[in-house]
Amino acid sequence: MKKITVSVLLVMLLFVNLIAAPSKRVKFPPGRTTVILKGRTTGGPSESGGMEPVSYTLRARKGQTMTLHLTSAKKNAVFGLYAPGMDLVEGAQSVADWSGTLPKTGDYEIIVFPEDEKTNTAFTLEITVR
Repeated sequence: MKKITVSVLLVMLLFVNLIAAPSKRVKFPPGRTTVILKGRTTGGPSESGGMEPVSYTLRARKGQTMTLHLTSAKKNAVFGLYAPGMDLVEGAQSVADWSGTLPKTGDYEIIVFPEDEKTNTAFTLEITVR
C-alpha cells in the first residue's frame, strides 16, 4: 500500500512540475525512425525547488510501435510516458526501458526524472518509432 501511495504522489508531483517546465518538441532526422537525446534532470528537497523533470513531446500515430531506452550517468533516471490527453501508458511509468504499440494518434509526452528525487543526473534517451 505504501508503495502505491508513493507512486501516486510521485505522478502528481511530476504533473505539477510538468506544467511549470516547457516541453521540448522531438524531431526525427530525415529518413530516420530513431533519435538520441541528451539532457540533465535535477533533484533536491522540495524547499529548494524540488525536482525538475525534463519533458519531451513527439507526435505519433495509433498502432505505431515506440521503443524507449534511457541510460544515466548515476543509473537513477527513469521516465513516464503519457498518451495524448495525459493518459498514463500502461507499463511505462518509472522505468528505463519500454516498448509497445501506441493506443492513440497525437502528441505523446515523455517525462524524465531522477528515481530517487534527490540526485542530479545526466541522461541519454533513445526513442524509436516505427
